[in-house]
Amino acid sequence: MKMKVLGLLTILGLLLTACSPTGSNETIKIGTTAGIYAKVIDQALKPALEELGYTVEIETYVDLIEPNKALADGEIDANINQQQINLQRFNEEYDLPIVALTEVPSVGLGLYSNSLTSMDDIPNGSWVTIPNDELGTARALRFLEQQGFISLDPKAPTYAVTEEQIESNPKNLNIQPVLIAQLIPSMASGDLAIIPDNYILVDEMELDDALAHEQLDEELQYIVAIREEDREKDFALAIKKAVASKTFQEAIDEHFQGFGK
Repeated sequence: MKMKVLGLLTILGLLLTACSPTGSNETIKIGTTAGIYAKVIDQALKPALEELGYTVEIETYVDLIEPNKALADGEIDANINQQQINLQRFNEEYDLPIVALTEVPSVGLGLYSNSLTSMDDIPNGSWVTIPNDELGTARALRFLEQQGFISLDPKAPTYAVTEEQIESNPKNLNIQPVLIAQLIPSMASGDLAIIPDNYILVDEMELDDALAHEQLDEELQYIVAIREEDREKDFALAIKKAVASKTFQEAIDEHFQGFGK
């Protein structure tokens, strides 16, 4: 009789373990690119998922294309390295079954200066360096428009607008696109620079030093991407729960100055 009871208890324990993510020790492979989001996964998402009983492996890639291809091929379970707008464009080009699962703290732009301390101090004719890639340039111009410094052609595509489509520039700002890696050094000779948050954090500068911050819309939010067929799987639901958890948010606040808020 005792053996039967022990046997039943053993079977019950195995069943409970099989039904519980915290007992399964399932491994989630998450792809990213080197930089801020590799650190976000390691220092914020990984601990939150470990509290739910998952093991996390991080795969790092050198560009924005490989994490999506690896995800579509089933080499990884999710990736965090792109904005909603990038995923939309990628899927239009490659037609892969990849979808957004949830948003994560997102990289915005900030307006920085070594010499100016207030928006009111910006003089006419100031030199402003901005990112020179297509999306970065468009975002920077929209950012300047948000701040009332310029107005853009209302017919211009939101995130494909260029300097040629500036309709008014009351302060006669000299807007100079440069390589993104040159934005911080450019502040030594220019008046202002529009710089993504991740470069500020990596350079150990302070986000609070920005004279103004970009207002991010839905298309510019960074996301966790997964295969469409995995949307309701346990590991995907666990990622959503982890991102919304207190552990994740506290880690963001501690290690990343609460960026993306």
